[in-house]
Amino acid sequence: MPTLSAFIVEDNPTILSNLVATLEELTSVRIVGSAPSEEAAVRGLHEHATDLDLVIVDIFLSAGSGLGVLEAAQGMQMRARRVVLSNFATPEVRRRCLALGAAEVFDKSRDLDALIDYCDKLAEV
Repeated sequence: MPTLSAFIVEDNPTILSNLVATLEELTSVRIVGSAPSEEAAVRGLHEHATDLDLVIVDIFLSAGSGLGVLEAAQGMQMRARRVVLSNFATPEVRRRCLALGAAEVFDKSRDLDALIDYCDKLAEV
């Protein structure tokens, strides 16, 4: 199975560390970068735009918003799939994320297995 290069936008260091460990252990994902804020994420995405297969974005960040990251990513012509992993995956947030180009929206508290399955399926393509 091919390895997917991923970038994570998450401001909580504990969640980021656990997510990186989980994805790298249980899937064919290799994390190539991360950012805790909208500005740092947009900068990082520009840096890695051609290298990425997957971008995982939280909605609430230390500065800015994951919605801003999704909006900026729309104009970057990236081939990477963008997904949201948030504790705030309400129907309205899901609708907004999908409208901004997110392929999927996952709830941190209950959809981690679904994210892992998504990564596995993406690696098979």
